[in-house]
Amino acid sequence: MINRFKNYLDKSFKYLPYTKEADELREEILSGLMERAEDLRAEGKSEEEIYTICIESLGDYTESIKALKRHPFAVFKDAKFHRGLLGVICFILSAVVTYLVLGVTLNLWGVGALIIFPTMAVLIYFFVAGSLLVRNVKFGRHLTSGALISSVLIIFDVSLFFILWECGISPKFGWVVFTYIPFLIVVSHLITRGHLRKKKILYPSYVLLIFSIATALYLNLSMLLGLWHPLWIIFVVAVLISLIWGVALLSRKLKIKSEWK
Repeated sequence: MINRFKNYLDKSFKYLPYTKEADELREEILSGLMERAEDLRAEGKSEEEIYTICIESLGDYTESIKALKRHPFAVFKDAKFHRGLLGVICFILSAVVTYLVLGVTLNLWGVGALIIFPTMAVLIYFFVAGSLLVRNVKFGRHLTSGALISSVLIIFDVSLFFILWECGISPKFGWVVFTYIPFLIVVSHLITRGHLRKKKILYPSYVLLIFSIATALYLNLSMLLGLWHPLWIIFVVAVLISLIWGVALLSRKLKIKSEWK
């Protein structure tokens, strides 16, 4: 009987973080089930009846289990997170040692600081954001997923600006990489809603996507070609695409309604 109870609890606790609170709750439930099973066995109940009655009595623990799942930052108590964080700390220490060696031997204190320390900060953030995102996907809780994805993409975008600057492209032209930020935010929303949450993407989201692409195209092409005025046609095309798309969606919806009548 204890093995059946353990198998049932394994499934119930499958998507909970490996925390002390979860382990204690699991042991408490298992202990309660075994005590209840002994009482029912003394009453002459069959093994199948005992199992059914015990499982049905777990309703008192439902809210406690849900509370552990619902906590958005429970990942910070996860042993796996702690092991990963330890690896990150080891990386930071090795980076600091590398910085000191470069500074002492080659006198590259300034360059080393500009490269190593921002890189460490970015990697630490990516680790934390990635851990939270993996937990969100695992538990199906996506309140913060959109913000996490967009923040990572924006950091890549900002990093691209400095990489281009380092490659000799003047900030006078390199600033156009920032025009992709609205597009990246909308894409993050579409990924979160359509792929992770498995919900229907609303028409206004597609309109925002079209106009964020149009804005980026306009600013990039205008800067590249030096033609600011003629390229306003891009926004006209964006409006037309949005209208055509909206009419197509409305037509499809009306067609579905007419088929149901």
